[in-house]
Amino acid sequence: MDVLFAALETVKKAVPAVVQRHREAGVLTWALLHRIESESLAEASGTGKHSSQILNMLRAPEALDYPKDERPVSFEGHDFVPPVLGAIDEAWRRVN
Repeated sequence: MDVLFAALETVKKAVPAVVQRHREAGVLTWALLHRIESESLAEASGTGKHSSQILNMLRAPEALDYPKDERPVSFEGHDFVPPVLGAIDEAWRRVN
């Protein structure tokens, strides 16, 4: 479990810079959220510290069926928010 938590921390450290690159979009849409998720996981992978298998465990599971369209992100009504998506949402809401 420590390996998973370490990978999550690496991803969380990557999230603010990735979010900043997309800030001009103005609105965090589901499509953009998934793009930022992929970019953040790729940056974590680039450190060479974590296996792709562990990083894929942090990805939002397909079974949760989050939208992938251009609607603004809202986790209202979702019982579970994957930690990576939560970190992205939190970083997006921060005032820069």
